[in-house]
Amino acid sequence: MEVLMLGWEFPPLISGGLGVATYGMVKALRASASIRLIVPRSHPSSTLENVRIVGVDRAVKEELIREGHEHDLSELVDDLQRIPLELSPYHSIRAILEETEHSSAPQEYQTVSSITQLGSYFEGHESYGPDIHRKVYLFSRLADLLSRKLDFKLIHAHDWVTYPAGLRIQARTGKPLVLHVHALETDRAGSEVRNDVYELERRALHSADTIIAVSEYTRDQLKRHYGIPPRRVNVVHNGIDPRTTQRRAHPFRDKLVVFLGRVTRQKGPEFLLETAEKVVRVYPRVKFVVAGTGDAFIPLLETMAYRKLGGKFLFTGFLDRRRVDELLSMADVYFMPSVSEPFGLTALEAAQFGVPGVLSRQSGAHEVLPALTADFWDTDKYANYIYALLQYNALHDDLARRSREMASQVTWDAAAAKIAQIYRGLVLN
Repeated sequence: MEVLMLGWEFPPLISGGLGVATYGMVKALRASASIRLIVPRSHPSSTLENVRIVGVDRAVKEELIREGHEHDLSELVDDLQRIPLELSPYHSIRAILEETEHSSAPQEYQTVSSITQLGSYFEGHESYGPDIHRKVYLFSRLADLLSRKLDFKLIHAHDWVTYPAGLRIQARTGKPLVLHVHALETDRAGSEVRNDVYELERRALHSADTIIAVSEYTRDQLKRHYGIPPRRVNVVHNGIDPRTTQRRAHPFRDKLVVFLGRVTRQKGPEFLLETAEKVVRVYPRVKFVVAGTGDAFIPLLETMAYRKLGGKFLFTGFLDRRRVDELLSMADVYFMPSVSEPFGLTALEAAQFGVPGVLSRQSGAHEVLPALTADFWDTDKYANYIYALLQYNALHDDLARRSREMASQVTWDAAAAKIAQIYRGLVLN
């Protein structure tokens, strides 16, 4: 089965969960499919056996110019000048945060005046940024050119940033198009949003031959906000690689409740704060650890100070993989009060370390994990659950054990088997 896959991130060049999910999925699919993966930028260490990984940043310089595509590339340079720099406040804020987290990274407001500059447009740390609209358009054109020399039976595109490339290649080849929904603009920017990204998603989703959603929750959102019939959506939960983990003692007198991820409206930081305030009234020997940053970080900090909760919070900023594992190995409770969370891979990571979870019902992770759940706004119920896990060791240990056992079954191999079946159905039909 030859598959052309379109991704936006791939290790070691990743900005978030999309890169982690793409890697896990591709690695597991190698047994049943021959993958040709096109991404905006690649690294010499971005290799997997039986997977051809093509970064357009390097391919422009090493293949397209050499193989006589100067005319196509010159037209693309002219077209890029008409693409607006700003797309949405959400993506502008994200770029500012990336500069804060990685202060050495240069601002990426590039201009392209020659074909030799096309390949360097994706260089640098930030994969998104205020010029995301230009990047998405550029990727769609270059991926289309690169795909012309590849053999494949179907196209598999991940998230909205690759959908235009998938649509372009589908229109040229007539090959089946699979769109994989890891998150929606209605998750990121609010259910009422109807901006350029939303319209792009809606158009692409209605044009796809089939859709893969990472949760039943996301399938419901596709019906509710995009008018996609549920019968057109296949639910394939994300997975995690099995591994052996060890618990470790932490140096604090208090127990630790961990919140891990970007501090944005989508992740529910205001409900984190309200819950913490209620928990500490009845269980003062606790610290809430916030691992991450985001556009809601400063408001969270200010409100926390106003409510005199400063002594009950620890802020770590952005953590790399090693430090995330270290934190989870010491955590007593994992807390995810997201307003809208298509899946929530971090909940699976916590479960691997035997950390029981208190999760939003508006998430996909609770569909596969034995967790204590509440609606994102129900901070009374959140607080009761966290208190119970901190106070009653038997409850804590039982949920921790069951969570770890279930996490061992929610694997990328299981997800890949379902995806391979979807592939076969498309090709055979």
